Formats: sequence, C-alpha cells, structure tokens
Amino acid sequence: MQTPTGRFLLGLSGYAYTPWRGEGRLYPEGTKPAQFFGIYSARFPAVEMDGTWYRMPSENAVAGWTAQAAPSFRYTFKVHRSVTHLKRLRDDSIESVEFMLKRLKVALDAGIVGCVYFQFPPNFKRTDDRLEDFVKRLPGDIPFGMEFRNDTWNTEEVADILASRKIAFVSSDDEGRDGVRRDTGTLLYARMRRELYTDEEFEDWARWYAFGLKQGKDVYVFIKHEDEGSPWIEADRLAAQMARLGFPVAPL
Repeated sequence: MQTPTGRFLLGLSGYAYTPWRGEGRLYPEGTKPAQFFGIYSARFPAVEMDGTWYRMPSENAVAGWTAQAAPSFRYTFKVHRSVTHLKRLRDDSIESVEFMLKRLKVALDAGIVGCVYFQFPPNFKRTDDRLEDFVKRLPGDIPFGMEFRNDTWNTEEVADILASRKIAFVSSDDEGRDGVRRDTGTLLYARMRRELYTDEEFEDWARWYAFGLKQGKDVYVFIKHEDEGSPWIEADRLAAQMARLGFPVAPL
C-alpha cells in the first residue's frame, strides 16, 4: 500500500498587484483587478494574505474571498499587528486573535484556510513563559504557525512549546537570514524571501518539503512579493524541482 502524502501548496504572497499586469506578466494587458484572482488561482493552489497584518479583515471581505475560491484552494492569513507587534503575546493579545478569528469564520467554516500565522518583529526576543501561556489559549482546531525573526527563539525549548500545540515553526528565508527548519506542527510552512535562488538552494529546500510531504503533512511555500519583480517565475522553478522529486504542486 502506498503511503499517503500531503499536498504541496505553492503560491505567492498576495495576488492583487496591478504591476503584475502587462505584456509578459502574470496578468495579461487589459485584465481587470476583479479578474486577477481567477487567473491566479488557475495557476496556484494557495495564496498568503499579508494585508490582514495591516488591517483586520471585514466580514464582507472574508465572504468575498470565500465565494471566489474553489473548495481545494487555500488561503493563509497573517495575524494582525496588534497581536504580534503591539501587545506581543501579553494577556490581552488573545482578545485580538479571537476577534480576528470571528472575522474569518466564514472562510474557516468553508475549510479554505490553510494556516493562520503570527509574524513577530525582529526586536521581539524570546520569552518562553509568555509564549507558553499564549499558545495554551489558542483554539486547537485551527492550523497556526509562528514566524520568529529574532534568533533567540531558535531553540529546542521553543520548538517543544509549539509542538505541544501542533503549531508550525514558520521558516522565513531571506537575504540576511537563513530560514530555520523545525518540524513542530501539522503542516510545514516556508516563506522564501530572496530575490533569486540558485538551483542548489532550491534542491536543498525541496528535500525539506519532500520530508514533510512524506509524513502526510501539507506543505505551504510562498515566494516573495515584489511589485516590479516576477515571483511567479521563481515559483515555477521550484515547482519543477519538486516535480522532479515526485511531488508536483497540488492539483487545482
């Protein structure tokens, strides 16, 4: 019997960018913004919604995102900055999380939310007690991830705290800092933020993704958004590398 594998969910950080429209771009010249998602979702099975870090999503917006997505499509949502950058996991921060989850309820109920993730600022240093208390108060039926951008969090103790609640340790790989790879959640989540990757670097990351997929975990990978760049080209390169390993992008 063949061992079941997870889904490889590759996408970009956002989709509604008008500079991506034009000759040779993701969206053909003349494409209306209302048509962006249809073109995007015909190519990628997931998208990372960064905008919810800046502004709490409205119920109408969430209803619209839900209505436009096929059942197999997945959104991931960045938790609002009030939690990660202002309250920084203090006791009252859980109230903001609960408020955001209520706003996301329609999408959560529809099963199209792949992950709700927290991105902490670089100057937020490790505090185990605060983290442990916070994760205990998160609902257990929602897939969460946490991205730490201060190296003090890269410890076995922190990983154990996340693993106790099956929260993904988000890998964020950029020009100034290599992505940390830890398997702590029900899924793997990586944010690939470099402008360009070599074939060797993609091969190395692909082996990590294959590791998660072989465990039956869904693997979410998002390529950096650049208004004037072409991140879909890098995504296609990674998709080709994963296909060579026998793990194609999840069917649309």
